[in-house]
Amino acid sequence: MAGTLTVCRKEIADHVGSRRYILLFALILLLSTMSAYQGVEYIRNNPNAGFMAIFSGAQASFSFAYLMVFFGPIIGLALGFDAINKERTSGSLSVLLAQPIYRDSVINGKFLGGIAALSLLTVSTIAIICGAAVPLLGFGPTLDDISRITLFTLLTVLYLAFWLGLGILYSTVTKKTSTSMLMSVATWLFCAVVITIIAMLVANMVAPIHMPTGGNATNPFQSPEYRELLQKSSTIQTYIQRISPAYLYSEAASSILGVATSTFGFTRLGGGTPFQLPELSQGLITSWPQITALAVLLIICFVTSYMLFLRQEIRPGG
Repeated sequence: MAGTLTVCRKEIADHVGSRRYILLFALILLLSTMSAYQGVEYIRNNPNAGFMAIFSGAQASFSFAYLMVFFGPIIGLALGFDAINKERTSGSLSVLLAQPIYRDSVINGKFLGGIAALSLLTVSTIAIICGAAVPLLGFGPTLDDISRITLFTLLTVLYLAFWLGLGILYSTVTKKTSTSMLMSVATWLFCAVVITIIAMLVANMVAPIHMPTGGNATNPFQSPEYRELLQKSSTIQTYIQRISPAYLYSEAASSILGVATSTFGFTRLGGGTPFQLPELSQGLITSWPQITALAVLLIICFVTSYMLFLRQEIRPGG
């Protein structure tokens, strides 16, 4: 345990003091502050929207939740893609293992240190957003809002931790950091962009949507057949997109925040009209399968990395 904590403290210091971490932190903080400001403007124009609107805002494509869906994988992968192979290539890993530290302490410490760094980034960003929004709005979050913010923060840390675990897995199975970086970028693009295109193509092939003719041509939503096709197409796209951890996170976040999600974007329930947030307990029940899936994926990545690392031969210079 002492070895794990030693490695963990070292990893935290390395991450927090690195230019990579500082740059990512600054970028996320800047974008998050801008998204929160447009959320504040929305609340001013719609007083009944509630404090939680700072995380969803008026523009679905620029909400804080959407920023985490899109940029979250970059943050997690950036902290993990060279966690093992970089030190193995430089020879520092063999020097570390020459100390009275067990191998499992190394992989455990790196994982915990990465999660701690991600938690610091997430908690700090959300705290700054909330702290800046309160004086601008003139009121703060309610107890229910605080509960939602806490759960949303934990969910975001879990989401980022999965990508960290995936990055460490890539770093464990590859010898070169360039290879693990390419694998990380390819995975991010697939989950953030490609899977959506595939889902749309498959849905269009399985359930092609044709505009109705006759009296419903001017208003197709009056046609039951048209609405049924839309629903079928949407269901197919949803099932396919759930392959992506990003979509699982967006669904869980939407339930906790009380907004509707569509293709990684967030749209307010009821459009721009005032609305009543669904019960938090109902949101947890709805999002529990997605949260469980993210946790299982995280465990799979970590256990696989753990077993592979313990069996690898570590020599100076890789």
